[in-house]
Amino acid sequence: MRKIVTSNPYPPIPTRAFDWCAHYDGEEEAGNYGWGRTEAEAIQDFIDNCKDDHDDRLGIGPSEVA
Repeated sequence: MRKIVTSNPYPPIPTRAFDWCAHYDGEEEAGNYGWGRTEAEAIQDFIDNCKDDHDDRLGIGPSEVA
């Protein structure tokens, strides 16, 4: 399973909803990201956004995909 990594870019914008970013390690250029106010929110957003395309890498079986 690929490792999900996070970063805290803290962009200079008025909302804090995009302070954290999550993506697969080594796939920064792929464009699949999750964003959130916290690290946990960014990871969950990444999983929610990418589970249809990356079930195997997220460790989610077909019966577990909502």
